[in-house]
Amino acid sequence: MKMNLHVKNMMKKGLFGFGLVLLMLAACKKDKTEMIKEPLKLTDYYPNSGNQGTLVTVEGTGFSNNPSDISATFSGTPADVVSATATAVVLRAPQKGSTGEIVMKVSGETLNIGRYTYQELSVQRISPSNGAAGAHIRISGAGFSSLKGPAEVFINGKASVVVSASDTLLVVEVPEAVGTGPVKVKVDGKESMGQTFKYQAISGISPLTGGKGTQVRITGEGFEELAEGNYVDFNGKPAFVKEASGTSLLVVAPAEVGTGPLSITINKQKVTGPVFTVVPPPVIETVSPLSGPGGSVMTIVGNTFSTILEENKVSINGKVIPVTTASATKLTLTLPGNTGNGKVVLSVNDQVVQGPEFKDQSLGINKLSPENGLAGTQVTITGTGFNANAAQNIVTFNGLPASVISATETQIVVKAPIGLSTGPLKVVNNGAEAVAPVTFRRAGVVTIAGGLGSKDLDLSSFRTGSLAIDRQGNIFVLEVEKSRIKKISPQGVVTLFAGSPTGERGNKNGKGTEALFNFGSNPGMDIDANDNLFISDGNLSVRKVSPQGEVSNFAIGFGNINKLAFDNRGILYVLGSFSGAWRINAEGLRTAISANAFADQCRPVVMENMMYKLNFEGYFIDAFNLTTNQNVGIGIGGNFGYADGFGRDVAFASINGMVADNEGNIIVVDAGNVALRKVNLKTKEVTTIAKFNRGGAVDGSLDEASAGNMGDAIVDKAGNIYFIDSSNNAVRKVFLK
Repeated sequence: MKMNLHVKNMMKKGLFGFGLVLLMLAACKKDKTEMIKEPLKLTDYYPNSGNQGTLVTVEGTGFSNNPSDISATFSGTPADVVSATATAVVLRAPQKGSTGEIVMKVSGETLNIGRYTYQELSVQRISPSNGAAGAHIRISGAGFSSLKGPAEVFINGKASVVVSASDTLLVVEVPEAVGTGPVKVKVDGKESMGQTFKYQAISGISPLTGGKGTQVRITGEGFEELAEGNYVDFNGKPAFVKEASGTSLLVVAPAEVGTGPLSITINKQKVTGPVFTVVPPPVIETVSPLSGPGGSVMTIVGNTFSTILEENKVSINGKVIPVTTASATKLTLTLPGNTGNGKVVLSVNDQVVQGPEFKDQSLGINKLSPENGLAGTQVTITGTGFNANAAQNIVTFNGLPASVISATETQIVVKAPIGLSTGPLKVVNNGAEAVAPVTFRRAGVVTIAGGLGSKDLDLSSFRTGSLAIDRQGNIFVLEVEKSRIKKISPQGVVTLFAGSPTGERGNKNGKGTEALFNFGSNPGMDIDANDNLFISDGNLSVRKVSPQGEVSNFAIGFGNINKLAFDNRGILYVLGSFSGAWRINAEGLRTAISANAFADQCRPVVMENMMYKLNFEGYFIDAFNLTTNQNVGIGIGGNFGYADGFGRDVAFASINGMVADNEGNIIVVDAGNVALRKVNLKTKEVTTIAKFNRGGAVDGSLDEASAGNMGDAIVDKAGNIYFIDSSNNAVRKVFLK
């Protein structure tokens, strides 16, 4: 039987209306706020003694804002309720009251407060009620005077020094590590307890270093439970308090944070903690490997890392991976696998840096040995997922295919190809591609002339000698014992440029082999913008040699002179023997300079009115200001040995050469360490370009090459360095680009 359509519609409307009523009732229930009553609880009361009329403060929770809801008795005698809030009630000790218990009722509920003693001695108020060790607090009350002995004050049971006293006021100093507790005063055997003093102290901060946005955990005591009650500053700059408890705060270092102490101020009372040191964000130099399977160990090299493991957080593709070892410059972690492909991100104390892309795959490169070289250099690639069939591995140097010599699943040996240039090294196997963690640099050492047994050059084993290079790339080298100049063409062809074929000494001008020189033990040579050579001669003169080999006197009448150098304006600077120097312009007009205390085996470097010179000790670089005519202590070196670093922390051993590079740095020939070092004059940082093995003239990568006694050096316009290897009778070229 079919239901009437009208009836159906009425039923639908009725059901809808009923549902609407239910929803409204539910909404009303949700909107209704249930008042949760705080439990009645006592936290403190003070003072616990005094005369009639003394005001006693009771602190706690669950009280009423209406004084009529509260009543109190002192040993059974009713007391007036002076004021009331939900957390504090003030009572007046009644007249004719007696020593005994204070009992308070709130809305009929009883709360036992504690004992109150009727006596003259009373601790009524302390100000401030919080503070750090050494702070002075004022104790107000009555009955502090005595003819028998001074008042004694205890904070949390620990005796405190009374700084000043009267009958109604005591000033005391807060002891170290006193803790939080009541203030008690003793006079003539009587005692009175006042309110609780909250002791503030910072026991530590973590981390101790960081920068803008670093989250710092402060531990200690006496902090406010509400974050806004704690004012935290980093060396005077306010910080945001993120979390707070009585013993711990979590704060965020402000944008303008600077190195200095961290402080907390609570109720105008300040406590100072350890120094927070601002450090730059971390820098990632290399990540190895950039691809690989789970279980592989990743190494991140850079600087400004934390030595505390948990302060370094590494993630790949957003997945955090625990750091297993940490130093200031290196982190290691074990890859868990299944990270997916994504960026390597490092956070050190909330300072974040993004690294390279990582591929989650079986193929990966961990290491290259060496990391630089020239065409023909044999390179060993260590990693995972290689093909044991050498022909199945495709290896490229900056896109140029290389010949694979041998292969296993974890190691490939290749030969750097002809036409090698600096760039990424890649391995491809079965369609997967892995990139080396470091760029392979075209860099190494090549002997361009001479060598043991060679008759092309005759270099003294114990002389630093001198080099120069012209605009065509020809190298000029002094044969000191033979008093002559040899020329080495870009193709390595050696010819006699000026001086006697037999090594005859003298003082004669002329062209090429017609001229005679009489070099001292450490003659200097440099070249001007027109490719004219200038040489300090033992005949107490500076000789000039034109590009055509014509020798003439440029300046005469000196004392003993040694090394010399041009500045970028074409002014020639000539050093005397250990002291005295001269400035000579293009016309030969000279001016004496009062520079002194320099070694005679090393040419000076002149830049921007400063002459950088080797101190007579042989391992310390200082300077002479050519404008003020004064020695300047720039403080590069000062220790004998081998150490990179900054300023005085650097160590050299037997510097035999210095020359400016094309970027305003000084290249140092550290012969004692068989090394080329670079000095950044702006930062005073010294780094090592290459440290060779000591021995014969072995060419190869910067890691494989060896050298003997290193002498003078020069830099060409491409940034390559040439140096004299005197004990191997050779001139060597160092490719850096």
